[in-house]
Amino acid sequence: MLMVLKYKFSLNMKRDNPITEMSPVVSGLLRIHKIISRGLNISIRKCDEYLGNQGIPSEEAIGFSMYLSTLKWVTHSHHLSEDDIAFPYFKDFIDAPYNRLKDDHNDMARILDALDQRILEVSSGGIGKLRKVLDEFDKLWGPHIKIEEENFTAEKLQGVIGMKEQAALAEKLGEHSTKNAGPGPLALPFLFYNLEGKDREAFMKPIPWIAKKVLVPIIWRSQWKPMSTFLL
Repeated sequence: MLMVLKYKFSLNMKRDNPITEMSPVVSGLLRIHKIISRGLNISIRKCDEYLGNQGIPSEEAIGFSMYLSTLKWVTHSHHLSEDDIAFPYFKDFIDAPYNRLKDDHNDMARILDALDQRILEVSSGGIGKLRKVLDEFDKLWGPHIKIEEENFTAEKLQGVIGMKEQAALAEKLGEHSTKNAGPGPLALPFLFYNLEGKDREAFMKPIPWIAKKVLVPIIWRSQWKPMSTFLL
């Protein structure tokens, strides 16, 4: 169902920067970075809260596991799209430390695999181990997205890639991402509600009305409701 919807987050544009607004590729990159960054920050913050309270409340355990699992899938999907499509395309036009970025992706993939195991232990006192895995993720994630956002700017892309080509690339990235982002009833709410204000508005604008008006808020609501505590 998620692949059919083709929500194409990479087509959304950041409205508070007129230059970025003209680059669907860069606006998509910045927005997915915001989504993952918030997901990671909330996960770390909740771990610290649970450690301070000597455990996770039973009513939050399922939702927290769901939130963590969706964070993993969305991050995995984002990196696959870069490795398979964006980086090979950019290499012909923009100098950047592609080997370093790919190595980071491989390192984060190992961390995400470890995260899978820690998610299974959330209800059995494994919050401390989970916190350590998230800390490893966090230490890589911040410097990694800084490199990407400094190298793949709207100015650089506009200098070498026309708008038609950018739009086509953004669409291709969006379609690729839908194949790997995990279950639609969890992925879409995660993507919607880890953004706020104009970012969320712009993200949701091109999404089919049936997804944002019927599927997510009504039909799928019971499936993602447990993780709503962690969303905006």
